Amino acid sequence: MLIMHEGARKDFMAKKENTTLTKLHPTAVRPDGWLLKEILLVNGLQKRLGTVPGLVENGAWVGGEALPRYVRGLILLYGALGERTLLEKAQSFLSAMFAGAKEGGDFGPNEKAFSTGKIEGLKALLSYYEVTEDENALAFLRKYFKNQFNTFSVTPYYYDARARLLEEIPAIDAVFKSTDAEWLHDLGEKLRETSNDWFKLAANFKYKKPSSKYISPMAVKKLKKRISAYETATEPSRMLTVDKANAEWKKGVHQTAVETSGVNIAKALKYPCTWGKFLGDNDLKDHSLKMLSALEKYHGNATGMFGADVRLAGSSPTRGVDVETAVETLESLVEILAETGSNHVADLIERIAFNVIPASFDGIGAVQDIVMPNQVEASYDRNTYFKESEFGNAYVTGRLTRGAIALLSAYPTFLKGVCFQKANELAFKCYGPCVIDTVVDGKRIRIKEETGYPFRNTIVFKVEHAEGDPEIKINFRVPYGTTMQLVSGGQVVASGDTDISVKCVLKTGSTFMLKLDIPLLVRENKDKSLTLMKGNVIMASKLAEDVKESATAKGVFNVGFLKKWTFAPIVSKRAVGGVRRLFDAEETIVNNVGENPFSHHNPPFELRIRSKNVTNWGYDIDGMATIPKKLEFSEDSMARVYIPFGCTALRISQFPRCFKN
Repeated sequence: MLIMHEGARKDFMAKKENTTLTKLHPTAVRPDGWLLKEILLVNGLQKRLGTVPGLVENGAWVGGEALPRYVRGLILLYGALGERTLLEKAQSFLSAMFAGAKEGGDFGPNEKAFSTGKIEGLKALLSYYEVTEDENALAFLRKYFKNQFNTFSVTPYYYDARARLLEEIPAIDAVFKSTDAEWLHDLGEKLRETSNDWFKLAANFKYKKPSSKYISPMAVKKLKKRISAYETATEPSRMLTVDKANAEWKKGVHQTAVETSGVNIAKALKYPCTWGKFLGDNDLKDHSLKMLSALEKYHGNATGMFGADVRLAGSSPTRGVDVETAVETLESLVEILAETGSNHVADLIERIAFNVIPASFDGIGAVQDIVMPNQVEASYDRNTYFKESEFGNAYVTGRLTRGAIALLSAYPTFLKGVCFQKANELAFKCYGPCVIDTVVDGKRIRIKEETGYPFRNTIVFKVEHAEGDPEIKINFRVPYGTTMQLVSGGQVVASGDTDISVKCVLKTGSTFMLKLDIPLLVRENKDKSLTLMKGNVIMASKLAEDVKESATAKGVFNVGFLKKWTFAPIVSKRAVGGVRRLFDAEETIVNNVGENPFSHHNPPFELRIRSKNVTNWGYDIDGMATIPKKLEFSEDSMARVYIPFGCTALRISQFPRCFKN
């Protein structure tokens, strides 16, 4: 491999040029190593769920938006794994979804135009087309959009469906590219005008506190009751009309309910990017970055997510992260990454994929819909903060929960963020073991990425095939808190702390390697708590767990702690740029990555760190580990074990500040 070093490039320099990247085909990046093991565990989850009762009855779609989200997960899993049975299963469900389609092109589990199920159905069909390139799917989309365009002025859109109308834009864009029909742009404008004004919210983000400060649970309950009445109405006088929908939409409670929903906001993050891409307006992407920045500022926590245990929850470590919201955020971040090339966005993608997603799934079959940064109890029977979540933060088996459905799409979405193209360039933005098979400048290239990252500090690239020895440019992102060297032929040919860019001639059989220096950082959070981070892996306290099935719900498990959890690592008082250092060096214990990469019992690595007990850190009646304002520590210290966040069912990941005396 011949390399000419072009030096490291800063993010601010990239903003002066076109930062748009092209996503690879959904089947171009296939998982390998520990990432393959993790996806196979998720695939095993969907196999155990079997026929998914309640979504399809007598060959007809009856499950609202759950079915198309489930189908889309199957399609994305097929794109990642290439397992034919996944595609066949998805196709059987697609047949049920579209069996009752009207001659004009309308479809759905019922005839209610404001159903979110339709929007999710369009997304599933688009994913099917992108993976299989089946033109029949594109033809159906075109027919539906033509019908939607013709009936728009008489069709009522309501609540979440109205808020999510711009979810349709990528599918509309795909049809437009194949037909160049101008009426599709007109339809897009109608959707933009009718939907919630997420662009306005991005420019002036007004929800700076938890959602309870803006809307009461009772108000949400009453609104959902009205929605249910409209959806089940049979008498014309009780049905939703355009005038009724518009009148309801103007009510402040309606907008607040929509805009404080974690899932809605997660979806909306990408709208400026997808809308700008559709229009050809490169400046609209800034709105996505503005909203992301506001969410981090007012609701961000150590996980890289914004607090949203169904609704916006602030930055407290004892408030949850809704798994469905986390996966929708991943999807939006990949779109934002493609449009901006932002290294910070790539870091957030890794942080969610390496921490929140594995923490929601035990690798065997239990799924948690709500994940908390500081969680010393997972309970179905005591879920004060999670009234809108069916099972609270308990672990559930054998049921198609919102979190279980979302998990199917999580890692395939992460794979979309691994590698991008730009003309005859490749850009590696996220890292993990995988095989990339694509065409650059008309020449097929297959590169195998062998790595234990983020648990290990080397990434080896093996060129398995390079047609015609192509000369290309490659950009490598340097992950958060690390420095990196590019090694070829035993020589360091480039290094950097933000980006490394090189021109190279790829030859079949050649290899090159990234060597990362990943120090342990002590990062200060919004609430002044501290988090231990190895790159984008969050370290959490290792707690002994007591698992018991709920007395009131079969297949629902509560998890409590067995041993003391009230301790904190000892750190330096001095902070530089919000980052502190440990007072004493940590001891690292490296374990093998087994069949379950995020095993609770065999984590890929552990840290032993000198820590002190917090003597007045209590456990409140709601099962929350709220950090006291005034801290009292024991005199003695001892080495405590800290493991990756994703290897825990219970954890503390945002710690009190504990300084050396």
